[in-house]
Amino acid sequence: MARQPEPKQRPRHAPEPGAHFTRNRVVVIAASLVAMLIAAALVWLGLTTLPKKFDSSVMLPIREVTFVGDMQRVDASELKRIAGGIRGSMLRTDLNDVKAAISQTHWVRSADVRRRFPATLEVRVEEHKAFAKWNDTDTLRGKLVNTFGEIFEADLDEALPSFNGPPGTSKDVLATYLAFKSQLAVIGRAPIGISLSARRAWQIKLDNGATLQLGRSEAGERLNRYVAAFAAVPALQLANARVDMRYQSGMAVKVAAESTTKSTKKPATKS
Repeated sequence: MARQPEPKQRPRHAPEPGAHFTRNRVVVIAASLVAMLIAAALVWLGLTTLPKKFDSSVMLPIREVTFVGDMQRVDASELKRIAGGIRGSMLRTDLNDVKAAISQTHWVRSADVRRRFPATLEVRVEEHKAFAKWNDTDTLRGKLVNTFGEIFEADLDEALPSFNGPPGTSKDVLATYLAFKSQLAVIGRAPIGISLSARRAWQIKLDNGATLQLGRSEAGERLNRYVAAFAAVPALQLANARVDMRYQSGMAVKVAAESTTKSTKKPATKS
């Protein structure tokens, strides 16, 4: 019987079929990526090292500045004037300089500047929302408190609550005002002014002309006592009443006729 030829065996270290092709493809892809990165780096290096004169006049000049955001009080003509003065290249213009210029405009709280290629700068403007006047501002141009408790200067001719306090306390005054307003809403009254003295004592002026002295400690608890007694003590409901809550277990009420009434509880030392 004739012997069958033995099948040829693949060399021990021979690569699998297709492995050579796969390895070559990986090498080609990697080389292409490296070439692209090098090219991009060279282009960027060339653009950033161009002379300013050439860059500003030829390379991606700024052709438009747009403003977005809910702007009710910002002077549009002032923004347009600032935009008209922005010249140069999209690549070389310092966005922080643009932001700083726009942030100086009245009623602008913040500005965010972004490049929109090929030729537009987009400015997102956040406007101050006035909440109160700060430290008895009577003039048209004065200090205001926004809804974040920040102080800014702007023109405003409309009724706002009056806030008073030492420097650096505007945020605390706003937070306390909102808390007191919520407490007083139960009896249908609202604060139109709030003051924090240098000794950290609180005083509130109500919408009916009454004034409440709450002192330095436990102001919220004292206001709750006022709210609880409001319906039962007619003197508390009078316009222009002066109510001193700085007693541990009572209050003093001074009305327009200069008479003074006190609660039936014996007052303790005021604080």
